[in-house]
Amino acid sequence: LQNKIRKISREISDNLDIDKIIQICKNVPQLSKVQSKKFKKPTVTVAVALDSSFNFYYHDNLEALRREGAGLKFFSPVADKKIPSCDLIYIGGGFPEVLGQSLERNSTMRKLIKKHAEGGMPIYAECGGLMYLTKSISFSQKKYKMVGLFDAETQMTKKMTLNYTEGRITSNCLISSPSKFRAHEFHYSKIRNLARDAKLVYDLKIGEGIARKKDALTEYNTLASYCHLYFDSAKYAAKLVQNST
Repeated sequence: LQNKIRKISREISDNLDIDKIIQICKNVPQLSKVQSKKFKKPTVTVAVALDSSFNFYYHDNLEALRREGAGLKFFSPVADKKIPSCDLIYIGGGFPEVLGQSLERNSTMRKLIKKHAEGGMPIYAECGGLMYLTKSISFSQKKYKMVGLFDAETQMTKKMTLNYTEGRITSNCLISSPSKFRAHEFHYSKIRNLARDAKLVYDLKIGEGIARKKDALTEYNTLASYCHLYFDSAKYAAKLVQNST
């Protein structure tokens, strides 16, 4: 360990002008005070899936929803039999394949989510949420039934897909009007047997997405993609709240 520390020290000494860095730091102008963002009075309720299967959320995204007037309630697709009374369902990323059997066994929740979707309830899903909304997840030579909202199946692979993504939202959807966007994708799954008439509303310039450099399946008032959007990069939270009223 000491040898590594000495090696790093030599690299820093040989390649960085420490005195110059200190001099620059002393001349940095004072930063202006950051104004705290105001939170609107809650006008809608968002039911957020949160358990061992779905737990990848940008904290900033949840805060953005609160700031735009959403009250948050949490539920477990693994354990719960009811969804909290809400105006929007948000199913984030995670590892639904790991608890595929538990998700399959909770048929009450699967049927309830599908019923809400078919009834026009706004549902926004990312990555693990997308997988959950397909007909099934195949993992370790086993196949688990999922919600079945989308006519497609999820197949786990050994290949990691990890990209910063860039593209365009091509039509009005739950989260945005047509516009450019940047996001990221991270998954080991592929969407297979996708219906020919499937509607995908993200065109990717960079990234893989669901199929043929397209992402974001939409059906009824549901939007589900591999891309994880950062809500404050555009007015995504405001749009979700607006489309939930």
